[in-house]
Amino acid sequence: MALPGSADRQPVPPPPAPSPSDARPEYTRADMARALEGAEFASLTSAVEEKLGKKLTTPDLAILLGLYDQLGLPPDVIFLLVGFCGERTVHRYGPGRKPTLRQIEKEGYTWARLGLMNQESAAAYIRKYQRSREALPRMMRLLRLGDRVPSPSEEKYLMSWDSMGFDDEAIELAYDKTVVKCKELKWAYMNKILLSWHEKGLHSVEQIQSGDRHEGRKNPPGRQEAGRSAREDIARMEKYLQRLRQEGGAD
Repeated sequence: MALPGSADRQPVPPPPAPSPSDARPEYTRADMARALEGAEFASLTSAVEEKLGKKLTTPDLAILLGLYDQLGLPPDVIFLLVGFCGERTVHRYGPGRKPTLRQIEKEGYTWARLGLMNQESAAAYIRKYQRSREALPRMMRLLRLGDRVPSPSEEKYLMSWDSMGFDDEAIELAYDKTVVKCKELKWAYMNKILLSWHEKGLHSVEQIQSGDRHEGRKNPPGRQEAGRSAREDIARMEKYLQRLRQEGGAD
């Protein structure tokens, strides 16, 4: 749906974006009435109502006006934002579910912090998100979690790891290290492992092996960690991958 004025409105630099509860302006009914007299905001309101399948309440309009007026998100970006939140809600909670304006507002502040102030950058962000989301079922299986839909917190971890560029074997190795240490999957612990590798530019098993050996050489010989991680990690990884191959053969 084309929105009047979207092409003519120049993107503005992203403002400092505190949390919505801290930054939300208090619009009066008169403020909203004046905004609706403008063709651009009126057209945006109609488009959002059509997208959500409901008439916006006064609090809803105040949130929408905050995204448009306070954050400076252009109408076409807000429309993409609403569609993005709608698809994410359906994915998480099933067909027929719609996002609230509060949820849309929260995501809108994230977009502002990321500088998604035009249609091109917002569309690129959505495409990247969709690619990562397509990886979720595979990654859930790598973590022995079956075919269930991940919780929102689990989804954030998984999509973060996918966006970092880890291959499947590296994810499995981090999972193995976590289970050996914690006796179960601990998301925060596994995240620390993967963040550590990511900061060193290690995203495959081969890179991780090489990186561990290099780190072992740098450690002072008197320390407990000296020379241990490379040999033990390689041995553990080989046993783990051998077990995976055996399980795969059994299937």
